[in-house]
Amino acid sequence: MNRLRRFARLEPGERVLVLRATLLVAAIRLGLWLLPFRALKRIMQRRLVSSASHPRFSPARLAWAVRAVSRAIPGATCLTQALALHYLLTRAGHTARVRIGVSKDAGRSFQAHAWVEHRDGTLLNTPAEVAEYTPITTLGGLEG
Repeated sequence: MNRLRRFARLEPGERVLVLRATLLVAAIRLGLWLLPFRALKRIMQRRLVSSASHPRFSPARLAWAVRAVSRAIPGATCLTQALALHYLLTRAGHTARVRIGVSKDAGRSFQAHAWVEHRDGTLLNTPAEVAEYTPITTLGGLEG
């Protein structure tokens, strides 16, 4: 009920953004579960051909929407969130890239993490949160 009240207090445009982000995060989560990554990437590329859909929202607000709705979607991992945010940013005309990095230290096992970089900073994570990861790949080309 608390989520519903917060949703109702949003401006109409932000409600649309939250609904779109919810559908997008859920679709990407399902796609990562059911499809090979290349197939999901092709589907996302085709959808990006259409015009910008969120030009009035800042990158920070788009990240807020993805982070907020991801809490309610089971299995919405960092990769799911990064792909969703990258998609929204690209549709809104912002440049960004998805980075994947790895980390391993004496006390932990192998860990991987995905995050979004926009300009000189990170979205969805603080710089300190991604500093422990060594980037191994950049997922580019989602723009088309």
